[in-house]
Amino acid sequence: MINAMRTLTIIGALLFYLASVIAQPPAEDPIEIPFRLVENVVWLQVRVNNSRPLNFILDTAAATDAVNMRVAEELHLPLFAMRTRANVGAGDGLTRTAFAPNVQISLSDTNYENPRVGAVPLDSVSRSFGEPFDGALGYDLLSRWVVTIDYQQHKLVLHSNEAFEYKGSGRTIPLRPSFGVPIATGTLVLDGKEYSGDFIIDAPARGSVTLATPFIAGNGLLDAMRSSGRRLLETELGGVGGTSKNALGRVAAFRFAGITFESPIVGCANATGGAFARRDIAGIIGAEILHHFRVTLDYPHGQLILEQFEIPDVPETDMSGITWESQPPDHNELTAVRVQDNSPAAEAGVKVGDVLVSFNDQPAAEIRKWQLTEALKRPGEEVKLVVKRGEKEVSLRLVLRRLI
Repeated sequence: MINAMRTLTIIGALLFYLASVIAQPPAEDPIEIPFRLVENVVWLQVRVNNSRPLNFILDTAAATDAVNMRVAEELHLPLFAMRTRANVGAGDGLTRTAFAPNVQISLSDTNYENPRVGAVPLDSVSRSFGEPFDGALGYDLLSRWVVTIDYQQHKLVLHSNEAFEYKGSGRTIPLRPSFGVPIATGTLVLDGKEYSGDFIIDAPARGSVTLATPFIAGNGLLDAMRSSGRRLLETELGGVGGTSKNALGRVAAFRFAGITFESPIVGCANATGGAFARRDIAGIIGAEILHHFRVTLDYPHGQLILEQFEIPDVPETDMSGITWESQPPDHNELTAVRVQDNSPAAEAGVKVGDVLVSFNDQPAAEIRKWQLTEALKRPGEEVKLVVKRGEKEVSLRLVLRRLI
């Protein structure tokens, strides 16, 4: 996605009727679990029924734990209630879904039993992340413990629901779980007007804020952004339901938990189905905002606790005009899947379908997608790309600049 903005609400509204987790009562001492942070997304090493180590995300917007359908088949999990459904996560299309019964989830030395885990295809989503995507931990984990996401120390802290009592000086705001998805209030500021609404807290969504289509239409936000002369970039949102059209642009500010985020990049979804077609939400708040805090989701007490450890700066996004996707299983091959009009990439001659051979003379096989994403956020820098186009290699130079 242009940087992190092909926002993914990965499992989102997946099958809200799932049962609660069945497990032994948690210990009262907090449990610390390390994680990798890639483009501000939390990646955890998980075992399913004592499997090999698997690559899971923490998905606060997932109504259930879920495993990639391919991985479920690899592990010979018995699947039942397999069907094709609409409105599963982001995307306008249909998604295969199923369940696996009585699954053990292991995080480091911590185990819990889930009576019914979702199974959905995730390989298409993994191409945008640039990482193997084996599954997601959602409400089933978050309801069992009070969970702190420490973005600074790269660790989860699991607190006993019964023993947890917050005594710090962080900001506490109401948290309203809706069908297993956390909801909090936020306010968009555009041309002196404020637009408040309910937002899903969506940790794996790499952007700042993405607005739902009915909220945009009901408030005339796209017209307001266009009339103010703001540039909008036409992109796509991707999820397990396929893709939806999206437009990226900057607004004056976004207010959340009493903190003002200046000039954030906001996604304006044009969705016909899936999470962003919902009428009961204004949109989602993603990792570009959340990673400035130590975030605690406390469902038993209905509160979201935010401990700020850095001053939010003005976010940047891709400055080349190229959207890259990686190819499973190793994700070392990067392909241009979109080239923005009137961008450095378009002017340099980058084409959809070009496969990266090298970047600034570094072989593409040595570059992870997130590293390329960060390298393309430096205004005024000249970069050299060598791409494979058909049977030929083409050398291109482009000078990066802000597109929004």
